Amino acid sequence: MKTLLEVELEGLPPTVNHMYRTSGRYRYKTMDARQYQEYATFKIREQWSGKEQYREPVSLSIEFETSNKRRWDIDNRVKALQDCLSTAGVIKDDTQIEELHVKRKYGSRMGTLIILNAC
Repeated sequence: MKTLLEVELEGLPPTVNHMYRTSGRYRYKTMDARQYQEYATFKIREQWSGKEQYREPVSLSIEFETSNKRRWDIDNRVKALQDCLSTAGVIKDDTQIEELHVKRKYGSRMGTLIILNAC
């Protein structure tokens, strides 16, 4: 597989449960979610550096590193990163993702590693 993108981000993305709030009939993205996605999109664009949007199937690997052993579902943090990849112009949308690998490891910091490969 050919690696298209590899980027390390500080911190962890918000969970799906913390990305959205509802007020009456309206659903909106929280300020924390918007700020994290703006940061992640900027870092991804910086690494992608003006290449054309990739439109073929991809494999996405995500590794979350956490410094504590708090319990949380790893799949709840993936959606925010998939959205960042399309917002940054790396892929058209997350339907291109045909393989998804997600891993959590314990270490000395809080961080996220994203590796996008061509299938």
